[in-house]
Amino acid sequence: MLEGFNTSGTIIAEHINQALEINLWISLALFASVVLPMFYLAWKYRESNVKDEDIENITHNTLLEIVWTVVPTITLFVCFWYGYTSMVTARTMPDADKSITIDVEGSKWKWRYEYPANENGFVHKLGGAYTKPVRDENGVVVQKGTMGLSALYVPVDTNIILNMTAPIGDVLHSFFVPAFRMKEDVVPGRITKQWFNTTNIGEYEVECAEYCGTDHSYMYSRIVVLPKDEYYAWFNSSDDTPKGDYAKSGDAILQKHGCKSCHAITSDKVLVGPTLSTRRLTKEQVLDVINNGQNKLGYAMGEMPAGMATGADAEEIAAYVAGGMQGTQPASFAACSSCHGEDGKGQYGTAPSLVSYDVDLLRNVLKHGKKGMMGTMPAFPYVSDEEISAIAQYLENIK
Repeated sequence: MLEGFNTSGTIIAEHINQALEINLWISLALFASVVLPMFYLAWKYRESNVKDEDIENITHNTLLEIVWTVVPTITLFVCFWYGYTSMVTARTMPDADKSITIDVEGSKWKWRYEYPANENGFVHKLGGAYTKPVRDENGVVVQKGTMGLSALYVPVDTNIILNMTAPIGDVLHSFFVPAFRMKEDVVPGRITKQWFNTTNIGEYEVECAEYCGTDHSYMYSRIVVLPKDEYYAWFNSSDDTPKGDYAKSGDAILQKHGCKSCHAITSDKVLVGPTLSTRRLTKEQVLDVINNGQNKLGYAMGEMPAGMATGADAEEIAAYVAGGMQGTQPASFAACSSCHGEDGKGQYGTAPSLVSYDVDLLRNVLKHGKKGMMGTMPAFPYVSDEEISAIAQYLENIK
């Protein structure tokens, strides 16, 4: 359910509401001016009430023709004027020097916000996947959502300019705030702008209004409008958020960064990417890396060249690694162990683990991205080392 249509959070919303109400009443008046006379004339001149000799051939009525031309023309100009003025209000950006400009990124399937540097040079970076609260039929919250780091915090009665974009290779999104009557497309590789100013302290829902794939209907966020003193006290600090209920567990971090959209945590389902807790690589994936090499992970040893093993040796290595490195180690694995270690668990940050998602592997995949047989995983440079450690600990505990 889209929430917020029963509130008017900004100046823009008030202008748009006024334009909609005027258009509605004019449309109803025009509808009545056509339909009501139509029914009246159909009743008055019904066949049983009019004789053929009473029917006249009326060619025109000058006054009537002027009225039905002039009146609709005037009403159309009225509709145009209120639509135009509301559009001007929405599309005229305020002075940037007297506003707060925030960068917004929409990506599958989350919103991210980056603030300007505060007086200490610290830059707040918020956002991530947001779980909406569950309400019963009476509107009572029965399961709390997760706001916290996925919300956009702004001060009351202040012009806020949003510079919005999406990563190259992503898809179209649309930043939609029903309470603000604000909707703007977010386009990969381009900057689109929108602004708002609200005098109402509170929380307002953000939706994606452009179908963008699997988790489109879960691409939520929240705008939290705070008193100015509370906002600036937080903004000039290095605190995560000024308010909000959010967890810092590994599971919550995976949810926040949208990892669960592509990766299952346990083996009860299979998504686009590998299941994180039960297996590291399939035989086909190991063969793909052996045949094509890998140079995207940023390890100290550098690029893994293609063709380190071929034919039956490659098949043997792939089956051994995909099987969790159980049983007798094939002699051909010697070509791998020089970098990945005899146990396949990597070389302390210089080569990736073949058997698990340890801290080093998670850090390099998230910071540098990865390209493989299932497509490209983009880099996640905004994931902190503390969050990576929490994810690694969570996955180890799951196993």
